[in-house]
Amino acid sequence: MERVENAFGSNVDFALFIDNYPGAIWLKDKNFKVIRANSLYFDYFNKNNEISGKETADIDSQIFQTGCAKVFNLRTQCKKRILSVAATPIKRNGAAEYILYTSRDVTEQETLKERFFINKYQLDSLLENVPKLIYMKDLDGNYIAGTKHSREFFERGYDYFHKINLDLTGIKNNNVHEDNFVIENNKLVSYEKEINDIQCVPHWYTIYKAPINAYNKEVIGILVMINNIDDEKLLQAQRETFVASLGHDLKNPTLAQIRAIELLLKGDFGKIPDAQREILEMVLDSCRYMKALLSSLLATYRNERGIVTLNYEEVSLPDLTSECIGEMIYLAKDKGVKIKVEQNCTMPVVYGDKVQIKRVIMNLMSNGIKYAYKDSVIKVKLYNESDYTCFLFENQSPYIPPEKREAIFAQYVSFAEAHKELGIGLGLYTSKKIVDAHGGLIFVKSFEDERNIFGFKIPNTKDNICAAKTVSF
Repeated sequence: MERVENAFGSNVDFALFIDNYPGAIWLKDKNFKVIRANSLYFDYFNKNNEISGKETADIDSQIFQTGCAKVFNLRTQCKKRILSVAATPIKRNGAAEYILYTSRDVTEQETLKERFFINKYQLDSLLENVPKLIYMKDLDGNYIAGTKHSREFFERGYDYFHKINLDLTGIKNNNVHEDNFVIENNKLVSYEKEINDIQCVPHWYTIYKAPINAYNKEVIGILVMINNIDDEKLLQAQRETFVASLGHDLKNPTLAQIRAIELLLKGDFGKIPDAQREILEMVLDSCRYMKALLSSLLATYRNERGIVTLNYEEVSLPDLTSECIGEMIYLAKDKGVKIKVEQNCTMPVVYGDKVQIKRVIMNLMSNGIKYAYKDSVIKVKLYNESDYTCFLFENQSPYIPPEKREAIFAQYVSFAEAHKELGIGLGLYTSKKIVDAHGGLIFVKSFEDERNIFGFKIPNTKDNICAAKTVSF
């Protein structure tokens, strides 16, 4: 050891240096034998104080031959640790006589690094195989990474999945404005956009742009997801054309029914008994309501954006409810369902479009009667809640599980088939759109004792800042 100490210099207490080094440290001679080590070395390599040096035999040979230091990672068999090791030759007269190994435990860092690369490979595999146009770009709009065919979309406007060559000018025109909004507000934006291909044929896409955040929530990039919706738009157009045609075809017979009933009530075909007159007046009200709905429907589809202007006025919710019940009473009687009304309104008036609110009540009442058990009672309740006037009905009908309750107001979602009924899933969807436009709330509750509650509430104040001027179906 004296020769070793001399190699370090006379001012160095080598034994003290070895014993107090914070990591594992050991010294080898030219015979590849460990001649000195601290306790951590024995702990890591489980030597039981029998010193040998097989762990680094190949590196020993290289260092003694070249006289050059090396840095490497070494995995210990005992305790499964990873050490970052620096092997330094100790020279005498220009030749290496010893090798000093110093180390530090980097198990945690290396494990994190390994996990990072595993996650990276998994992400790369996901990006390589997802059949979608998804990519990331930096704050300057430069492409970073994305799914397999996203770069050619980004650079050339080529939609590989639909074999469409898009006109890049149509894509880039609003890019800067949209990107700035995402970056400045740290918010997702999503929208539908019509983009022409290089042949000037229009195509529809949904575009999502989301901020990529650093650990401190700072925006460091933008995630872009693009999806072609030509098929959905075509199907939607076909549905709209069908509904508009159907509405137009129903309008003429409805007008004929109204005129015929008006003539009957006028007495042009003879005197009508009072009992029959009452029924005919109810039928006439129902036909007039149908005419109003058909006019609203045709107005919707005459407008290419499917938007209806709301005509706000004071509407008595109790009176409108009574009118709706009167028109539905025979449907309820046919099923043996009784309707019981409970009214507790100090503010019975709401401000809204009477035709559209009636449409909501009729939709909810129709569903309530359709799905109610035969010979049961439907409870209709009218009440106030803060600045809202509320309508709800409670019926006895099959339990609706939570996952179906979440989707029940979505477009084309219907549970009629399960009840052997006819339905296309638009009634509750349109009802929600109408209530939302009025700044209100529509809701559903279901209980395992087979009680179901549907209802809505609409503000009863004129200064409803949440109300919309139009509703889009």
